[in-house]
Amino acid sequence: MPRSTHIRVALFALVLLEACSSDATAPAEFPADYAATYTEVRNCRLSVDHDMENVRVLASPSALAPYMNRTDPFPLGAIVLKEQYDRLDTSCSGTILDYSVMVRVAKGNGPDLQDWDWQHVSADHSVISEDIGRCTRCHKDCANQGVGYAGTCEQP
Repeated sequence: MPRSTHIRVALFALVLLEACSSDATAPAEFPADYAATYTEVRNCRLSVDHDMENVRVLASPSALAPYMNRTDPFPLGAIVLKEQYDRLDTSCSGTILDYSVMVRVAKGNGPDLQDWDWQHVSADHSVISEDIGRCTRCHKDCANQGVGYAGTCEQP
């Protein structure tokens, strides 16, 4: 095959890959500038449930009061976000590796916890996966055991 054909095939493959990857990926459910308005609700700590990474939990403005007072319902669109750090970063001051995100949705729209959607998001805010069974199973177990509030699993 002539070199020009190889180049055209490679370019076509790159264009196809870019088109497929951008169309297939949903946007992250939290804003890129979340740090300006989200509040830390759990400080840096090791999380066995998050691949032994250190996590820091933040709440969106609409999730803050329900998360902290444990009496108000989470409104639609409320977001609880875990920044995930290397297990050696015990202060959560280094590079964020990825995020775990739970978003309050209309009842019956979420996967197993019927009122939450879930995302695993890369450091560049690309969605890695959605409605993660591992997350919903763990959080559903917390809710069934009466631990935490509305599937959040932890007391602040």
